[in-house]
Amino acid sequence: MPTGRESLEDRNGPHLRDCDKELLKAHIRFFPVTLGPMRKLTARGINLRKILELKGFTVLEVYPGGAQDVFGIPRKQKGLEKLRAGLENLGITGLNSNMSDHELDAVTCAYVCKLFLEGKCISYGSEKQSIIMPKK
Repeated sequence: MPTGRESLEDRNGPHLRDCDKELLKAHIRFFPVTLGPMRKLTARGINLRKILELKGFTVLEVYPGGAQDVFGIPRKQKGLEKLRAGLENLGITGLNSNMSDHELDAVTCAYVCKLFLEGKCISYGSEKQSIIMPKK
């Protein structure tokens, strides 16, 4: 949640987190987590993070569309075949033509996490609220 915002239902609080502001400065476009359709996804993400952290996992927030922009590959809106080909050009294997847009976004996120473990990512925001993106 953006600092100073009480809840997702709070319509008057701030809409952008520090990491969001940094993404904007880097010219990476996104929908704020408080935007109408994003609220449900944000709530799911917050709950999933809590569950995973209780089980001892480290959770990273990744924005697949922004990562695809950094990689210079088409987003899913340009066509799944183009996105799949872009991921394959990054060296990712095992993709098939039946994969959904969500699965291809998940592959993108997994690849970014791999790069994070290799020290090839940038963290936008603070330690408490950050988004991991591949280095340009």
